[in-house]
Amino acid sequence: MNKNNNKKWYVLIFIAVLIVSNIATFFFTNLITIAVGDKVIIQAKDAHTADFINKMLYLKNEIQTSYYKDVEEQDLLDGALAGMFDAVGDPYTAYYDQDQFSTYMEQLEGSYVGIGVVVTMSEDDHVTVVSPIEGSPGQKAGLASGDIITAVDGKGIKGLNLEEVVSLIKGDEGTQVEITVLKKNSEEEIDIAITREEIIMTSVSSQVYEDIGYMAITQFEPYTYEEFEKQLNELLDQDVKGIVFDLRDNPGGMMNVVVEMLDRIMGESVIVYTEDKQGNREYERSTDRQKLDIPMAVIINEGSASASEIFAGALQDTGEGVVVGTTSFGKGIVQRMSDFKDGTGYKITISEYFTPNGRNIHGTGIEPDITVEIDEEFMYSEDYSLDKDIQFLKAVESMTK
Repeated sequence: MNKNNNKKWYVLIFIAVLIVSNIATFFFTNLITIAVGDKVIIQAKDAHTADFINKMLYLKNEIQTSYYKDVEEQDLLDGALAGMFDAVGDPYTAYYDQDQFSTYMEQLEGSYVGIGVVVTMSEDDHVTVVSPIEGSPGQKAGLASGDIITAVDGKGIKGLNLEEVVSLIKGDEGTQVEITVLKKNSEEEIDIAITREEIIMTSVSSQVYEDIGYMAITQFEPYTYEEFEKQLNELLDQDVKGIVFDLRDNPGGMMNVVVEMLDRIMGESVIVYTEDKQGNREYERSTDRQKLDIPMAVIINEGSASASEIFAGALQDTGEGVVVGTTSFGKGIVQRMSDFKDGTGYKITISEYFTPNGRNIHGTGIEPDITVEIDEEFMYSEDYSLDKDIQFLKAVESMTK
């Protein structure tokens, strides 16, 4: 009996040792890095990465030791990470240091202090106005979609990333900032002094024109759907015979928000689908639980981007609505935002998106069903009214034929 028991124990011990050995082998051969105290073990196959890290640390120390001025270590580390994202060559893929990430998140909270202009980095590295926010200081000062910002307070911004430029423009309420702008279709730069204000980020407004509902949507943020639902119900309570959705100068926002809004007004259909570099697709669909059974139209212009183009493209492809105006901005890619515990974060383009009919509009935009040009200066002048808005009137006409 004792010999048999001993034999069983030997077998169990052998199996335990084998398991531990396999775990250790997996651990050391499959993980990229393993922390041991204050050191890091790197696989032989990652020797190139190890060489790069050594070089980066050497150069960091060289700058801190030899550069003729003091340099903060954190600035060097943040710069190295930002440079890695910049190397991708995509203006929508970026690393955010603590200040930049805080600024980004602030704009999702409903208010911030600034001039109220949405900007993007163009493919040729120009900070370009996508759209001014309705009623903002930037809009009142005459900034419009397509304008290029070249300097802030007299200092050129060439070489700065988008978040750095935004940080320069923002400031304390009541203070003034001077923006140097190359106006669209002009070769002459002009200086515009703008007083910073608190920008309250309401995103939906509506009214009734004769028996047609009009709804202006300025962005798609976390609070937008609640505003949209409230305004939509108010219009329907007034028994409108159709609704015009105005997405002019709407720079976009969150995909899940625009999907939820479209699910409220569309019949059962694909709304949009995304595709990553491996060819994996994810579909967003509307259900038939709720649907607007009245005519719909959408107005767009070149300041209508991203989620706005998903909205317009879905209604256009499914025949649920008529698209009126001018060709949209053309942003057909999707980003994911992530954060770290230290308050930094990053944004990375993860996929392209396609309209229900399989159109990717990145770089080309949504072509309207009915093209109607309008004077942008009139759009933001004191003389503006719906009954003088030729794009709106054409949208109404398209629904009532």
